[in-house]
Amino acid sequence: DLGINNACTFSVMHSDGTVTGREFLSLPVEKDSLEHNINRIKKAQQHGARRMPRLWARAKGINDRIAVLTAQFIMDTAVKYNADVIVFEHLDVQGKKRGSKKQRLHMWRCQYVQAMVSDKVHRLKMHVSHICAWGTSRLAYDGSGKLERGTEAGLKSYSVCKFQTGKVYNCDLNASYNIGARYFIREIIKSMPETARLDVQAKVPELSRRSTCTLSSLIKLNAV
Repeated sequence: DLGINNACTFSVMHSDGTVTGREFLSLPVEKDSLEHNINRIKKAQQHGARRMPRLWARAKGINDRIAVLTAQFIMDTAVKYNADVIVFEHLDVQGKKRGSKKQRLHMWRCQYVQAMVSDKVHRLKMHVSHICAWGTSRLAYDGSGKLERGTEAGLKSYSVCKFQTGKVYNCDLNASYNIGARYFIREIIKSMPETARLDVQAKVPELSRRSTCTLSSLIKLNAV
């Protein structure tokens, strides 16, 4: 999961849903530097400045450095755990993007990271795959439904979330579980004969709609 709270949250998962590794990359110095530069841009805009090429060039340079460090972290972690596939969320890059320049910088960084990793994995005989991004961060990995973040859950930080069961958990780690689970669900379902697939989907209804699948869905699929 390429997030805003952490530059990257990496979960190592097997096809039965067992998680055998968790790694985080924060890069606090680079993030603080980028935040400081974005605030300088905002202040200059408030005073009537428009283009500010030097400030934007600096922001892009910091952003690119975060992307390079993130891509290297992903590759190093994949090698450390002897991974076969690195799974990302599919990013929607079509059409005009709304939101702040900070959000657009984040989107660009995610695209850049995925492109760099895709270029590197083939040399190590690994693969890259992408899954539907909808709901990976909004659905609890334990299947309890939508979660709440920040002030809506009465929490001080947006880095943690609250499940409907009352459990408080790391947002990015929760998303990374769902990302890995959706990859395995797709691959397992794809390899099944039609009759077996329909039987499994009847017993685990959320499997028929990939955008609602979580880690609990993968565990149920293996149980069936």
